[in-house]
Amino acid sequence: MKEFASIDIGTSYTRVLMGRMGDDGVIQINGAGVSPSQGVRNGGVVNIEQTVQSIQTAAREAELMSGLVVEEAVVNITGKHLKGENSRGVVAVTNRDRVVTESDVLRVIEGAQNIRIPADQEILHVLSREFVVDDQSGIRDPIGMTGVRLESEVHIVTAGKTALTNLRKAVNAAGIRVTNLVMSSLASSEAVLTSGEKDLGVAVVDIGSGVTDIIVYVDGGVFSSATLPWGGSHVTQDLSFGLKIPMEAAELVKRNSGCVQIAAVDPIEKIELPAMSGRPPRWVLRQEIAAIMEPRMREIFELVDQELMRSGKKNALSGGVVITGGGSRVEGAASLAEEVFSMAVRKGNPLPLGGFFDRVDGPEFATSVGLLIGAAQSTDTARKAPRESGSGWMQKLRSWVSENL
Repeated sequence: MKEFASIDIGTSYTRVLMGRMGDDGVIQINGAGVSPSQGVRNGGVVNIEQTVQSIQTAAREAELMSGLVVEEAVVNITGKHLKGENSRGVVAVTNRDRVVTESDVLRVIEGAQNIRIPADQEILHVLSREFVVDDQSGIRDPIGMTGVRLESEVHIVTAGKTALTNLRKAVNAAGIRVTNLVMSSLASSEAVLTSGEKDLGVAVVDIGSGVTDIIVYVDGGVFSSATLPWGGSHVTQDLSFGLKIPMEAAELVKRNSGCVQIAAVDPIEKIELPAMSGRPPRWVLRQEIAAIMEPRMREIFELVDQELMRSGKKNALSGGVVITGGGSRVEGAASLAEEVFSMAVRKGNPLPLGGFFDRVDGPEFATSVGLLIGAAQSTDTARKAPRESGSGWMQKLRSWVSENL
């Protein structure tokens, strides 16, 4: 039985998961490794050697738990360089019976990719929104339908070539082959959303340490995506400055005693700050901590709300907003988000899997679990698809159809 792996390279932590498909069709998590990230800033690799060390440390931990070796993996990518754009392709159905075939789908998808892309960008994802056969819209899989005109609505994500090159170089230098690169928000949504939520219309907000990733689903397909250069580490920086403590101590205060809603904190509750630099420990009101954290988190949510408004589909999000990522763990995050977005918000933990799932049952593992699900699907597609000589385009189409329809 083939194993698969995922690598989530974040600003604060690098996470490696290993798994295999169980006999019951449920993914079994065999190993999990976590290492502090070095050489990563705002989601992008800025020091390859340090990033390699972080990957190797996390991979070694996952290998020790699983008894397996990480040889290849699906890897996340995030950062402000990611750009999302909607596009449309149109082709005529050319066969004699006017039946839509795999060839027609491939042609219309290729046609939708004919957009102007900056020289320093390349296409990362082409995500299907819907197909239209003649005047019938809302079609997810048009193959086998009859018509004379086929249209496709897709969401195209492009990534910076330099960021892609540095990321691949770091993973390869760690001795691991990159099988696929996946946008972090897309991976997270696979881990925390049900198909019903995607059909209703829902936004996923993945609050990482250095960036916040946003992805919007309408009628089951991706309608928009964006990345903001703000995250949980900016809240930590504010605490460090406001309380005059080191970043490491501020992170502990945020995790153990933090809250992003001043009104939810007992006004007389006090928190002890650790001793440092020869100074004795001191006490501060927990409400003072909340008064530092709430403005920054509110600002992040307001920027997210602007992106939702810019998409033009905020009113179509009947499924509300799902917040995930390590930044969503802080007390009061969901309530504050509801206040800012004026809609229902829930915290997104990964949907249950098998094996050592208890090790990854938290929102900070949403991206790595989603990547592992994608790795499992890619492995299953590769196993089912016949390897015919000269049929590379057909294998590419089968893979795209499997992942997008």
